[in-house]
Amino acid sequence: MTITEAESRILEAARKVFMEDGYVGARMQRIADVAGISKASLHYYFRSKEKLFDRIFDEYMDRIVPLLNTWEDDSDDWETKVRRFVVDLMEVFKDTSILFLVQELRRDPKKLDERLAAKRKKPNRFIHYYERLRASKLVRDQDPRILALAMHSMCAYPLLNAPMMCGALRMAPAEYDTFMTTYAREAADLLVRMMKK
Repeated sequence: MTITEAESRILEAARKVFMEDGYVGARMQRIADVAGISKASLHYYFRSKEKLFDRIFDEYMDRIVPLLNTWEDDSDDWETKVRRFVVDLMEVFKDTSILFLVQELRRDPKKLDERLAAKRKKPNRFIHYYERLRASKLVRDQDPRILALAMHSMCAYPLLNAPMMCGALRMAPAEYDTFMTTYAREAADLLVRMMKK
């Protein structure tokens, strides 16, 4: 889908306002002001705050879904896959204003339920992949749900809590951003060690 320059500015402004004010506190007028356009122009592109949220959420999912295909592609060994998935997932989390999405989905879980209803009928791709590895005795015999939760926690938590972690680790924000690149590789290695027999 082709996106116009105006739409791009609007979406960027909406992400900023949602992050600062939350979904409930965000106002269309403020989004228009931040985007540098009139409220009428904003409504031409996006009729409601809900439509803006949906578009941002859909763009986020468009980046996540291809990563999930990692577990169905057998061209690499499992260790390479895990490392690549963790690094790529952290990159998506870093590039996407995920915090407001998490806050909104926590406030209104139906938003996520509606989008994921069809997916819930299918097995989780990582869990299914791990079960295949476990049946082939390539990895430790453990509950893959624990690994899936650990993997997502290791990827999301450092970015969702960046301000707190900057303080805890005594790092400036720019230093922390650089550190996240090293952290992604180390987190992937840790997950591989957790999975190895």
